[in-house]
Amino acid sequence: MSSEKATHEKDFIVTARKYRPQTFGDLVSQAHVSETLRNAIQSGRLAHAYLFSGPRGVGKTTGARLLAKAINCTTPLSERDRGEACRQCESCRSFEEGRSLNIIEIDAASNNSVDDIRALRDKVIIPPQGARKKVYIIDEVHMLSNAAFNALLKTLEEPPPHALFIFATTEPHKVLPTILSRCQRFDFKRIPVTDIVGRLKEICSIEGFTADEESLVLIAQKGDGALRDALSVFDQSIALCGTDLHYVELAKALGVIANDLYFTITDLIHQRETAPIFSFVQDLVTSGADYLEFVGGLSGHLRNLLVAHSTKSGALIEAAEAVQQRYQEEATRFAEPDLLRMLQLVSEGEQTLKTSAQPRLRLEMMLVKLVTMPASVDLNQLLRHLGRLESQIKSGHVPPAASSSGSSASPASSPPTDGGPPALVSKPTSYVSSRSIPNADPPPTVAAPAPTTVLTPKVERAQTTSRTPVSYEALFGKPALAGVTPAHPTKVQDPETPSTTLSQPAVRIQVAEKAAQEDYNRIFFQANKHWSDFLSRIKRGRIAIFGMLNQTRLERAERTTLMIAAPDVMHADLLTQQRDWLASELADVAGLSHPPNLTFYIQPAQQSETAQKTEAEANDPYQQLQRLSQTNATVRALIDHFGAEIVW
Repeated sequence: MSSEKATHEKDFIVTARKYRPQTFGDLVSQAHVSETLRNAIQSGRLAHAYLFSGPRGVGKTTGARLLAKAINCTTPLSERDRGEACRQCESCRSFEEGRSLNIIEIDAASNNSVDDIRALRDKVIIPPQGARKKVYIIDEVHMLSNAAFNALLKTLEEPPPHALFIFATTEPHKVLPTILSRCQRFDFKRIPVTDIVGRLKEICSIEGFTADEESLVLIAQKGDGALRDALSVFDQSIALCGTDLHYVELAKALGVIANDLYFTITDLIHQRETAPIFSFVQDLVTSGADYLEFVGGLSGHLRNLLVAHSTKSGALIEAAEAVQQRYQEEATRFAEPDLLRMLQLVSEGEQTLKTSAQPRLRLEMMLVKLVTMPASVDLNQLLRHLGRLESQIKSGHVPPAASSSGSSASPASSPPTDGGPPALVSKPTSYVSSRSIPNADPPPTVAAPAPTTVLTPKVERAQTTSRTPVSYEALFGKPALAGVTPAHPTKVQDPETPSTTLSQPAVRIQVAEKAAQEDYNRIFFQANKHWSDFLSRIKRGRIAIFGMLNQTRLERAERTTLMIAAPDVMHADLLTQQRDWLASELADVAGLSHPPNLTFYIQPAQQSETAQKTEAEANDPYQQLQRLSQTNATVRALIDHFGAEIVW
């Protein structure tokens, strides 16, 4: 019994070796290489050196062997299938049995010295024995030393007529350009999941194994574009689960997080339920799953949802057909901006997990942020709506307000027919979150009162002295922003009109302008924080512009513009010409979502101060700290908010 077991183990060959391609037609997803080599063999236009490059496990060394075997095949080309080796002649059989003396394989990782190449150079002049060519296959050629490459140059450029070199490498950029220029280069590409799944199905059919499609897709994904790696995982799967593979059992055996868990998370995000998050993480910990692996899988899951939402199809998702359909249905529950923001949050959480001393807490925080994340608002739609309101105010026409009776004939229940803005109701769709909250009663609709007067084209303020107060929450469906008290009408003083009240659209415009100002305040602090890095980048790129920019100062944020003080007119004019490029570079360095608006202006006080500053004042530490308190946002915040003092 023991002898039979030993014989069985001795006969076993791993799948990657057992099903190694024996003809060009067996190469998976490398048709651009195999077709070119076939045509070269048929036409007799063979080069004396080839370089095969590409990721691991995609067929580089196998392609080199197939080329060497086809070149030395003694069967006439007319009797062969498009340059393929016949596999019947003595040359083909000796190669497949491993006894050919005319095809030499060298591992450059362990034979990388100049002495090894000198020995090869001495042997290359010996003609082949019973074959057309002596073929040298050098694997991992990028591992050769520079001296070894240089020793090979002359032989590679003018080899003997019977010699042919085939180099294989995963890092072609490490090969000397003098070597690359003497070779025909072929780039092998990563193998798609669908092609790997097709190859696995063929092997299962030959071996008599059974496996569902999801299991084969999982094995192909574990291969990461390399068929050899996928076949190694396939052997491991057969050893773990037997000859009948099922996805749930296989995922558990390989330690892979199943797709259902990711769909569970997105379901909780859609339902806005935070309580089950902690139970979910507890189950994740109990199962022994790796936090980083889970977050990486969640990124891929959200990416698949984004692809399905954007393309309205699951064809670009590397998954089984049933899973693709599931992604397509799930994607309809989310808006595209929300998916992008979720991807951003997960990406930031993944970076935090790598260095966190409390990874579980960080994971729970990330998932809770995803669940409580508010829905996105289309700012373009909001701005267009405000623009229409402003134009109507200027023309003296106020849009009709909704009736407080709530009848079905009110304008709030029907869209406008002339393309104008909708009636002003308590919660316009532009301001209301698009995500529904379960088990919550809908908020009451509070109608805005109709205006009692008509605005004149001359001014943009209503000429009414009394108006029923309308709360901010009734207008916009959310609490008022900091610094805004819309519960009472905003009063403005005008020489012609002693007491006026801003109309409701004007309040909206004012709130939007305030939000834009607050946004640019954040942009100012972010830009000021990275200003030195920004100057360093400009110095590396354009030294002349850096010389001018170094004499300016980022002063403040004014409405929707960053104000930069320049010493004189020349500096301001020249830098204004480069404004768009500088804004783009500043956004890239500071991590801003879009280039900010920049304005260069002349500050007389700064110009006068610079002209009168003496060398002693410039080098005085107290003066330096004083200037820092005026220019540095962090120091200024310490002084304003914490009462810090400059002591020297």
